[in-house]
Amino acid sequence: MKSRHLTGAAALAVAALVASQIQAHATDGNLPGGTSISVDITSPTPGTVVPQGPVTITGTASVGTGVAVKDTALTYVVDVSGSTASPCAGGDVLSCERTAVANLNTIAAAPNTVVGSVGAVVFATTAATVDVGPAAGDQLLTAPETDANGNGARDVEEAVGSAVQGGVNQFTAKSVGGGTTFVPAVQAATTVTNAQSQARKVVLFLSDGFATGDVTGVAGAVPANVDYFTFAVGPGSACNSGDYNASLQAIADLTGGTCTSVPDPANLPNVVPGVIASQLTNLTLRVNGGAPTQITNVTPALPETGPASVGYTATTGVLTSGTHELCVTAHGTDGGGAGTVTECTTVIVNDPPVVEPGGPYAGQEGTPVALAGSVVDPDGPSLSTQWSATPQSGVDPGTTCSFSAPTSLNTNVTCNDDGVWTLTLTANDGLHPDVVATTTLTLTNVAPQVTISSPADGTLVLRNTPVTVTAPFTDIATHDTHTCTVDFDDGTPVVTGTVAQGAGSGTCTATHPYAGVGSHDVLVTVTDDDGGSATAVVRIVSHVRAEAWSLSASGLINVAKTPHATCPPSSDRTTASVNVLGLASVQALHADCHLDTATGRTDAGAEVSSASLLGGAITVSDIETSCVANEQGLSSSSRVGTLNGQPIGTAPLSIGVPGVATVHLNQTVVGPNGQRAQYAVRVVTLLGQEIILSGCRMGF
Repeated sequence: MKSRHLTGAAALAVAALVASQIQAHATDGNLPGGTSISVDITSPTPGTVVPQGPVTITGTASVGTGVAVKDTALTYVVDVSGSTASPCAGGDVLSCERTAVANLNTIAAAPNTVVGSVGAVVFATTAATVDVGPAAGDQLLTAPETDANGNGARDVEEAVGSAVQGGVNQFTAKSVGGGTTFVPAVQAATTVTNAQSQARKVVLFLSDGFATGDVTGVAGAVPANVDYFTFAVGPGSACNSGDYNASLQAIADLTGGTCTSVPDPANLPNVVPGVIASQLTNLTLRVNGGAPTQITNVTPALPETGPASVGYTATTGVLTSGTHELCVTAHGTDGGGAGTVTECTTVIVNDPPVVEPGGPYAGQEGTPVALAGSVVDPDGPSLSTQWSATPQSGVDPGTTCSFSAPTSLNTNVTCNDDGVWTLTLTANDGLHPDVVATTTLTLTNVAPQVTISSPADGTLVLRNTPVTVTAPFTDIATHDTHTCTVDFDDGTPVVTGTVAQGAGSGTCTATHPYAGVGSHDVLVTVTDDDGGSATAVVRIVSHVRAEAWSLSASGLINVAKTPHATCPPSSDRTTASVNVLGLASVQALHADCHLDTATGRTDAGAEVSSASLLGGAITVSDIETSCVANEQGLSSSSRVGTLNGQPIGTAPLSIGVPGVATVHLNQTVVGPNGQRAQYAVRVVTLLGQEIILSGCRMGF
């Protein structure tokens, strides 16, 4: 019966099929065939606290890199009948069989192999166990990696490699004839497997021909832990020749294995190693015991033939608050079949904080306003908070706010100008993005405060003398700007003062002369840029200087003003008599000058009872003069009782005394700057001598 031709990918598929038929024998961390398999979650570590949302898992997985369970034994059964001389790539069928055994043993001899011992059988007409070691005697078993004679070749490969048509040469030569009989081959293989101590025993049975004889008896007696994998090698071979009881298929069926047809013997070295090969096939993620999902971000990509290690990254869907179990499972296969290993970790999904800033708040500019925010975050792990303020409406450019403790929930905010602000309370728990909430702060304007530092209240100033008013002011809003006006309370227009200011304080100044006399309530008004204003008042009293005297003379003879009263300050003077030889004899002299500091009114006056002048040429009596300065202006008057016995009164009059002098009576003199003088009697002689009786002056 002609078999199907098997090459390339199909051959590899057969190898996988062979592997899948081996009975499972799995332990934790090992595939059913004993090959190590592992998976590790490097991140997140168990109990990691994460924010709501997807969680990324990273880690590694491997197959065949760890300690394997050496509970598998291999027995190589090689057909050395005459027909194995048929051609094969690079030689004959027997050479392809030898290469296939060597390739399989290379895998078995690798570090972390699952194979604990190997043995071999050659068969043709009869069968013989192969001596697989150089030691004395017939060595049925050896380790797959053993090189007891140290010649660089593994002992079992060296022994099988010495097989020739009809027998084997190493380490003990044996002959088995040239025909093909399966029954003695199974019996010899049973001798080897009975000597093996491993729990799981695999027999690799290679043949290129058909055999005679019923194999069901010997195959049916094979223990349950022994599996035969038979291979029909070459185009003239088949798993079932038509006589099932004498076929390779029967041997496989009765021992729990499979039969694989390999029409091209050149494929045999590639197909046979699949009996014990391992592979990491895929990785899956399971969240909270849900359905597994494939992990596709794996480097290098899966599947990978062992030994192999990969790294992976997987991302969950959105996770809500609470504890979640994340499990990564590595899936693999080896000669024993498919198996898995699972690693789990837990994450605690954290809720973001809940922020409540309170408010809306209201207050005054420049004044601390208490804030009471709250943040609820029962699941932590840490928390930081921050207040900030941004202008919303009615806020002048450059205005700023400051917080007494910007990271505290309960704090004070102070802004240096009025307006509406947006207050933002930000919380961060170290996991989530910032959580923010806003409220409003409305600040009203606070008027400035002003005082007058100069002049002092009640200050006296001379008429027509400039007086400077200095008014310091403060404003709790340090960002406000200010203007000022001054009303000097004398009927003149209100003036704009000069402002010098800094942050929250300044000075208003203005200078003004008073043209009149009187009491003035000077009003200073300071206004901020938001319309708030404050006033301060100081009383200034404007006045004139004044004097009064009873007698004075100048010319040939000089007599100082006697008695002489001046103001300010007020004064009152009296002299009983004054005698100046040849000039004057004056009785009962009095002068006084009084300034009312509350109103600025000045009264100055002088009296003389009687006087004889120039040796009696001129006599006068009952003389008085008065000067007054008040809000109506400056005024003066005088009165003379008699001159040389003639009544005079208050009218101004000039009388000449022939050959002696001219007498001016009740004379008023006004100066160019509003000065005023009043003389009751003023005598001017022909020689220029001047004598004054009862004079007063003001505004000088």
